[in-house]
Amino acid sequence: MRAIVDWGAGRYETTAAELEPVARAVVEQAAPSAGDDVLDVGCGTGNAALLAAAGGARVIGVDGAPRLLEVAGQRARAQGVMLEVRQGDLLALPVDNAAFDIVLSVFAVIFAPDPGRALREIARVLRTSGRVLLSAWVPAGPIDDMLAAMGRIIGRVTGAPPPQRFAWSDPAALAPLAAGAGLMLMRTTRAELPIRATSPAAYVAAQSEHPMALAVREILHGPMPKHRYGRR
Repeated sequence: MRAIVDWGAGRYETTAAELEPVARAVVEQAAPSAGDDVLDVGCGTGNAALLAAAGGARVIGVDGAPRLLEVAGQRARAQGVMLEVRQGDLLALPVDNAAFDIVLSVFAVIFAPDPGRALREIARVLRTSGRVLLSAWVPAGPIDDMLAAMGRIIGRVTGAPPPQRFAWSDPAALAPLAAGAGLMLMRTTRAELPIRATSPAAYVAAQSEHPMALAVREILHGPMPKHRYGRR
């Protein structure tokens, strides 16, 4: 799915605000200290990166969408925190080997087209005593349903089988993949994120400018006018 979704398109900020409680929970579990070097992989608009930076950590946020990096930088300046942002790929992070005490990824690494390679890349940039915290959707609820529906739609339109989604939330699947990357799976935690709207239809309408919604719309109806992808 990564190849067809432009995460800088539309209005991802709406979703980012909805996901901020997850970023807060991930950063709280990571417990970065002042002076720690932290990498936020797929930082988007900067939710987790800004929280870590506010606690005194030295933070670099990496994302493939230049527009979202601009938003993250603007938020950092508005909050008065230091945050370095770099454009880069999940499978080729633009940072040095063994440079970070903590690597975070809030609903980002899970979209890597090659999960094993993504974990090996995380292992490359992590210090020996470092730790990694990732969040992933469990196979239940409206977000998982949306991802599955998107795969089915793409498969029907393109004639290709729906892309295989790795079970990031399943410790039995993740542990051997992590071990192959030189990482040890220590603990998994499940929690619920309330998805609020006045009705299912209202929630779908509110997500009409989500990058995934725009990607599916383009597959079904052809390229959208460029102004639909502009900044708001």
